[in-house]
Amino acid sequence: MLLLRMIVGALIAIGLATLVEYWFKRGKTPRPLAKRMRSGMKETADTKKPLGMEATDLESVERAQRLSEFSALKSKDVRFK
Repeated sequence: MLLLRMIVGALIAIGLATLVEYWFKRGKTPRPLAKRMRSGMKETADTKKPLGMEATDLESVERAQRLSEFSALKSKDVRFK
């Protein structure tokens, strides 16, 4: 009988905790996971990169873009017969 009372008491406590948490969070939209993860990180050069680009060498990408733009400008001057 004592075990049954303990189990019922634990279930009531869990239910009350769930209701209290639901009451406090009502009307609030949850923040996206990306913002929650980023808010706990220190501000470094790696955290300033866009999400999903952490392993990308952005300097080489920018260099390739500049080279591509330069060669596009050069190719406009060439006339084909």
